[in-house]
Amino acid sequence: MTEEKELEFDISYYLDLILRRRWVALSVFVSVVIIAAVVTFNTRPVFQAQSLLVIEKERGNNTIYQGGPTVERGNDDYYQTQYKLLKSEALLKTVYKRLNLETIPEFAGVYGYRKLIKPVAIAPVPRSRLVYVKVDSYDPRLAANIANTVAQVFIEQNLSNQLFISKDVLNALQADRAGNQSRAIYESLPAVVNNALIMDLKRESAKLQAQVAEASGRYTAKHPQVLSLTANLQAVQGQIKTETDKVIQSLKIDLSGQLMGNNIRLIDAAMPPLQPIKPRKMFNMLLALIGGLVLGLFGAALVEFIDQTVRTQEDVENKLGLPFLGIVPLTRQTKEATAYNHLILQEHSLISESIRNLRTMVDFAEVGRKNKALIVSSTVQGEGKSYVAANLAVAIAQAGEKVIVVDGDLRRSNLHKLFRVSNAKGLSDFLAGGRNIEDLRPLIQATDVPNLSILTCGPRPPNPAELLNTPRLSAFLAWAGEDYDRVIIDCPPMFPISDALLWGKYISNCVFVAAFGKTRVPLIKTATKRLLNAGIKVLGTVVNMSKFGGLSYSYYGYYQYNYNYGPDAPEGEKKHHHKVPALKS
Repeated sequence: MTEEKELEFDISYYLDLILRRRWVALSVFVSVVIIAAVVTFNTRPVFQAQSLLVIEKERGNNTIYQGGPTVERGNDDYYQTQYKLLKSEALLKTVYKRLNLETIPEFAGVYGYRKLIKPVAIAPVPRSRLVYVKVDSYDPRLAANIANTVAQVFIEQNLSNQLFISKDVLNALQADRAGNQSRAIYESLPAVVNNALIMDLKRESAKLQAQVAEASGRYTAKHPQVLSLTANLQAVQGQIKTETDKVIQSLKIDLSGQLMGNNIRLIDAAMPPLQPIKPRKMFNMLLALIGGLVLGLFGAALVEFIDQTVRTQEDVENKLGLPFLGIVPLTRQTKEATAYNHLILQEHSLISESIRNLRTMVDFAEVGRKNKALIVSSTVQGEGKSYVAANLAVAIAQAGEKVIVVDGDLRRSNLHKLFRVSNAKGLSDFLAGGRNIEDLRPLIQATDVPNLSILTCGPRPPNPAELLNTPRLSAFLAWAGEDYDRVIIDCPPMFPISDALLWGKYISNCVFVAAFGKTRVPLIKTATKRLLNAGIKVLGTVVNMSKFGGLSYSYYGYYQYNYNYGPDAPEGEKKHHHKVPALKS
């Protein structure tokens, strides 16, 4: 049962991976198919013609004496030798000249005959004496002509070689030599040595020689038994000579009359092919489909492997080593609607459920903590921390708690745009010249959400870091902690400034926002490490702007959101945030 569960998990993981990286896989697949189609349908067709030869073993699996060395006719390398001869440069040169191939561009050049080496192929038929001569060419008729000419020239050269060897052997047999020398040569020929009758006569001769020797030891040379055995021995030796002469005479007649014939014949002449063998369009496209699919899956796995961004709960827990609070999907909203409009509407939506789930996870993370204040930060700009802070504040207020959300980013304020309130006065006014806590109350504004108040940034100060180091910040947070159930601070990102750490002197809890597939893991780790070193507890990570795809987050649907990070936000940031019109002054 355990193995079945593990297998099921693995399958779902890979399916999830493919769905997440479906555009990578699809791009690779389409690219491979298009390239294969372009190459296949623009490749010049190649035709193949083939002629069929039969190569019989030469008659007599023996060796024939030719006045010195011997000619081998029955060794194991015979057929391999013939195959090599079929593609020898001498043969191809003859074919090249006979067909006048230097006039054809395909074979033109100083050493044009060598261009026949590649298109001419020798294909022996297994367990037979047949061999195909295959020739590739752009012209089907030319391919057939070359195949037939190669076969014809090979047959002619083989016959010429046999005539040449036969004449040399015949001259060697008819050469004038001394009688004993000639007789010794004849008797050493394999045709004589392997003759069955001569072999029997030689055994009989050896037996009689032994009997004559034994009788000569007992009797005199004139003894009848000795004379009888000697006469029999002479008769047998005479018969051996006679049979040897018959074999030699037969061999001479055979060679002189050219009775051997040609052992290579053309069985089927090559015909011009009707269809090209290259390109194999259907096969190539099928291979492209399969190869594109495999390469697409491999490309998706490779991109997933080298991806150093955060996308799923497993990425947060395994790559960052942080608790996972939730995923907020990317949603598209109209300009008329507020950033938290989905939480105000009566009907449930996927984005509203994700925000409420985030609220629940934050409640679990804060169990046992007296101070319910927290900061919301991210690694860099454009990850949607203000959007998460605003929606989290609205969700907590809807649960019945009294909440104040504070725009703690004194450099690039954005929270007032999400709630559509005035930013004429705010936190910067109190930090710069507040005399007592009562000066705060006029700066705090009510929102259209019950139980939720907002303290905007106010005018952008020239020295944000100095203002956050004043005692007024501590006094404000102490007052807010007593007057509200929850205090949520929308802090600046960790890079390139460190204003969030100044807030961390008084607030020890942080909800960290990571944009889906945007910020690299090493930079996120550096940012969270800075928080931890400053004594700030990271309650967990929220994966924001999650895009549809994969089994892990497919339930979020196709909703997408966009809001503007700031008045001078770059185009990349504007694209991924809610676009809410700024208030007119």
